[in-house]
Amino acid sequence: MVIKDANRDELVKHLQANDIPCGVYYPIPLHLQKAYADERYNEDDFKVTNQLVKECISLPMHTELDDEQIKFITDAVLEFVNR
Repeated sequence: MVIKDANRDELVKHLQANDIPCGVYYPIPLHLQKAYADERYNEDDFKVTNQLVKECISLPMHTELDDEQIKFITDAVLEFVNR
C-alpha cells in the first residue's frame, strides 16, 4: 500500500519507532538513474515525479496481516497525520 505525505521522512521515523516496517522503493526517479541519463530528458518535464519521489512511502500489505495489525498500522499513520 503506497501513501504520500509531505513529511515522509518523519513518518518513516514514526513508523519505525512503532516497529512498523515501511519502505521507500523508488528514492531516485527513473529519469535521474544512470541507465536513463541523456539529453532527451529535461528536469522541468518531471515536476510531479520529482515531488512524488519525496512523499511516497510503502506500508505493509500482504495476505498475512490480520485485522489487529491493520488497525495498529492505520492508527500509527493517523496519529502522525493528526499530530
